[in-house]
Amino acid sequence: MARARAAPLAERHNLDITWLAYEIHPEVPIEGVEVRMSFERVEALAEAEGIRFVTPKRLRNSAKAHQAALAVEHADPEAAERYHDRLYAAYWEKELDVADAEVLVELASDVAIDPDVLRRVVANDELLPALRASMARANEWGISATPSWLLDGRLVIPGAQDDDFMADVIRRLRERPAPAAG
Repeated sequence: MARARAAPLAERHNLDITWLAYEIHPEVPIEGVEVRMSFERVEALAEAEGIRFVTPKRLRNSAKAHQAALAVEHADPEAAERYHDRLYAAYWEKELDVADAEVLVELASDVAIDPDVLRRVVANDELLPALRASMARANEWGISATPSWLLDGRLVIPGAQDDDFMADVIRRLRERPAPAAG
């Protein structure tokens, strides 16, 4: 959902968006867990944006999905956004097991990546170090959850905030001069 909300924000405010691989719930075991939290706020944001969102019955571990996305981004950069959209739909609309290599390979059926390579990368956690490095980089910026927004390299906004809030923060940030280097 953050991707769908980010594109109009970036266009409206002339922002560059940098995406970092970051697990949704890194504490969730690979087999997933039963949902014991409310998604009311997320449901309301999705509805306001016209984005399909199904409250999950199980939370899934997303580490393998992120590794698959990193592999797709490398093998077929033109397909990266399309693959991310499919991962969103698999996780938040269809409740597919995004830790299952076969699900991830099927989502890449028209992507220029060898299915056997993608299957191997996911099964062996070959890009787990890259995912961990991405999360460590985000943590250095003060990001500890997804979605989070780093604006102008100066301010971290956590969570799925509404457009009015984000526009106000962006306006205020741009009114203030950037701190001097050094």
